[in-house]
Amino acid sequence: MGRRAQPLYRLFFAIKPPPVVARRIDHYAEILAGGADRILPAHQHVTLGVTADAPAYPQETIDRLHMAAPAIMADPFDLLLDRLSYGGRSAALRPGRSNAPLARLQRQVADALKRSAAPPRDDWSFSPHQTLFYRDGPPAQRRIDGFGWRVEELVLICSHVGRTRHDVVGTWKLQGSAQYSLF
Repeated sequence: MGRRAQPLYRLFFAIKPPPVVARRIDHYAEILAGGADRILPAHQHVTLGVTADAPAYPQETIDRLHMAAPAIMADPFDLLLDRLSYGGRSAALRPGRSNAPLARLQRQVADALKRSAAPPRDDWSFSPHQTLFYRDGPPAQRRIDGFGWRVEELVLICSHVGRTRHDVVGTWKLQGSAQYSLF
């Protein structure tokens, strides 16, 4: 009997499409993927910041991120993923143009990660995309009609690496500078 690999946990802040958009994206991915395993609709997301993998459940880091996240203040915004991009090992949706509100939100997430002293993932840099499936093949890209939604929430997810499990461990509504006002 082989030994099971040591579990790893990865925390990341993300935005997620609403369920109806996620289902449409999954249908589109099914057409493209052939037999490749698609990203589950419930797992679809655009990563805004990620921590290093941890060998034990990172409750202390989660707690610190919960303390840092309320300083993230962003207005809801529209996001359109209208470019299909094939990399060497995956297919993803990307925005065809820069999105200033998305970039501002990502910078605030990066600042919150620093404030929390969460261990950063060294090999990660922000490149807005939503992975559809993994595959081997040459890089290519093309414009598509796209999938859009109103981004109204930031989520903190704990990924059980390699176990196809994502736990949402925090959510914050985007409400601009009045986000945490009592009045």
